[in-house]
Amino acid sequence: MKPLAIILLLICFVMTISCDQELKEHPISPKIKQQMDARKKISDPARSISGTIAFDESIVSKVPKQGTLFLIARPEGTLSGPPLAAKKHTLIKFPFSFKIGQENVMLEGNTFEGNITVTARWDLDGMPKASPDDIDGSVTVTSGSTGVKILLNHVIEVKKTSTDKIVSGTIRIDSSLADKIPEGASLFIIARSEGVQRGIPLAVKKIKEVTFPYSFTLGQSDVMLPGALFEGPVTIFVRLDKDGDAAPAPGDIDGVIAANPGEQQVEIILNHLIEP
Repeated sequence: MKPLAIILLLICFVMTISCDQELKEHPISPKIKQQMDARKKISDPARSISGTIAFDESIVSKVPKQGTLFLIARPEGTLSGPPLAAKKHTLIKFPFSFKIGQENVMLEGNTFEGNITVTARWDLDGMPKASPDDIDGSVTVTSGSTGVKILLNHVIEVKKTSTDKIVSGTIRIDSSLADKIPEGASLFIIARSEGVQRGIPLAVKKIKEVTFPYSFTLGQSDVMLPGALFEGPVTIFVRLDKDGDAAPAPGDIDGVIAANPGEQQVEIILNHLIEP
């Protein structure tokens, strides 16, 4: 063998050893490994549920064509608190093919596994909270199930509410802002327990095409989370929203007041214009 060839072989051998050492000295970082494990969980068929959603034949002719489909998954037997997973669909046709799983989990660290109750709701106002005339249906299956059928067969009815669980009164707009009312605006009435600034509100109501002064009520029937009680004291935030989105934006007009359930003739003034 020629001396030049021998030298080249030696160089390749040394470089191979060096590369092996570098690989051994640079293992996968914990963060990257965590991301890889998370992707593996998401793609695992055993951590999802799929199937179809359809309306019961007895009510299909009465169903409004415009709506939003919410999918909510909870561990079997869990009726309150944040869902395990949630999903929202718009502009769909029934029967609708669905899939919900690990990628839709609400809180980091939770795992989509075990016996799970999946509730589908055809929602008429697009709000996450169920309202009268919405239509829902549920099924409990094991994670990994396919071909699951959910039948929308339950029309949510108006619940009778005790007067001591209601705040009622009038919402007015400040005269200086009357000419700044956004065209086609929606009115949001949001209640939070006193001192609570973030997280899911205690109660929410959305009204479209509102005129002022507006007579309002807010109470137990408007509570967001099952099991929560409309108890005081509460802070009520009212916002005239130009785009119909729940988040405040420039051009919206809002007002706030503290109240207790059972209070009547409460007056809330929309007197603050949110600036850009």
